[in-house]
Amino acid sequence: MHRIAIIAAALALAGSAAAEDATYAFRDQPRTGSHIRRNVAFAQIPFDKRYADLSDAQKSVLRAGYERMDANDEPPFPVNGLSPMFRALARLEKSDIRPGPIKAAVSVDQAGQPLTVRILAAPSEYLGDYVARLLLLERYKPALCGGQPCGQDFLLAATLADE
Repeated sequence: MHRIAIIAAALALAGSAAAEDATYAFRDQPRTGSHIRRNVAFAQIPFDKRYADLSDAQKSVLRAGYERMDANDEPPFPVNGLSPMFRALARLEKSDIRPGPIKAAVSVDQAGQPLTVRILAAPSEYLGDYVARLLLLERYKPALCGGQPCGQDFLLAATLADE
């Protein structure tokens, strides 16, 4: 029963002077025969929050990955936060995971539907394809441009490590 432990999945959604110093952990359910919950991912924004629930500082961390965002602009974001995707990644067999960076850009339309995924970096072809499928199954809060829904990319960057 070898499963993934994404230990240091740091969502590097770009750092900036406004970036928050806090690090949030995503914890998986304990394995059979254990009561210990594992840290499987770390990020500068909480995994279990929707965009509207993020603090201003957390939104700044997310927005730092985008060029020229006005005050009324918002990037797209998974409707249910980041935890569903990381929960699915944590269920992969350990043999399917290769340590390294995973970077992807999901084109999201003005209705919040994902259109395409570009895998920019992945530790393996299998993992890149798996993450692309997960991202295409997500529903997104659409981006706002000048206060109006618009199409834009959701940027995901993570570093994965096996146990």
